[in-house]
Amino acid sequence: MFKLFIAIYHLEKIKDLIEKNFIRSKNIWLAYLLAIFFGTFGLHRLYLKKNGLKMLLITVLTLGLGVIITCPILIMDLFKIPDWVKDCNNINNTSPTEKNIQTNQSSKHINNTVTSINLNESMSTSSRLNNSLSANIEETNSSNIDKPRNSQVISYYFKPKLQPVMEFKPKTKTHKKSTRTKTNSSETIKISKLRKLRDDYVVVDIETTGLSPSEDKIIQLSAIKYIDNKEIAVFNEYINPHTKLSDFIINLTGITQDIVDCGKELNDIKDDFISFYGDLPLVGHYINGFDIKFLIANNLIIKNVSTIDTLPLARKLDLENAKLPTVKKFLGINNNSHDSLDDCYTTNALYQFAKKNF
Repeated sequence: MFKLFIAIYHLEKIKDLIEKNFIRSKNIWLAYLLAIFFGTFGLHRLYLKKNGLKMLLITVLTLGLGVIITCPILIMDLFKIPDWVKDCNNINNTSPTEKNIQTNQSSKHINNTVTSINLNESMSTSSRLNNSLSANIEETNSSNIDKPRNSQVISYYFKPKLQPVMEFKPKTKTHKKSTRTKTNSSETIKISKLRKLRDDYVVVDIETTGLSPSEDKIIQLSAIKYIDNKEIAVFNEYINPHTKLSDFIINLTGITQDIVDCGKELNDIKDDFISFYGDLPLVGHYINGFDIKFLIANNLIIKNVSTIDTLPLARKLDLENAKLPTVKKFLGINNNSHDSLDDCYTTNALYQFAKKNF
């Protein structure tokens, strides 16, 4: 038994050694070995996150003749490897919190040294960024349960943080994925999943009695139309599910039984919602995995539609999770979570933030 404990202890030491030298930080000797033995394939560049795909493509596509090109590059890389390893380790050893602290300290230092003209320019830049987020969020009570709810449109104002928690690299490729979803009828609706962020779109969010599109009902349907990134129309309705709400749903959404009992019939608002979004792409947080399934199951989508999911955008923020309540804290938004209209404004704020920074 004692030998077993010793073996486990040594295994943990070996594991920590591997994580420290090869996972959490980059090892310079491993980088040199990759450069010496696999340098023409760019593996040392891939290891140090310096884009070795170009060397790999040159070597493969030229059937080995690319070695003539990659060898001089490799010789120059041997002198750069120490600096690359140092840069990688500096990035890995700095946590997101430390990055924010360093950024804030740097910002304070700059603010103390710039002239009044630079301060005015900084203020105008901040004003332009706030105006570009197009939502006007007024500070409200952070409680989701006790806040009275109605179908009226509320004026919103918020000030998002001006700096992301990590450095972003913009994507230039614009791919388009398509899936087909069966409806209740014999027809099939084609869903085009867009990756390029558009200027004309409709943000959509729903609240439901559960997670099953075939068994549960929609109790709140909200949408905001944006043309040239500016809000032009709001759709917000409570829907009568003709069923009793669970205590969990009431506590989660703040929507009471009395509110849905006085809500509209789904069939009465169906045509209005379909004409509201028209041919514009639908933007939503996890829309491809949740909202669009409920909309199709309730015949609220009757033709081919394009979607933009903001969930992958939230995952780039390096937060503890990609949920909307966490995102709105990062953006400095104070509104209700699990209220579909409020969630539409939060989703649009994330969408606009992504357009500016990704």
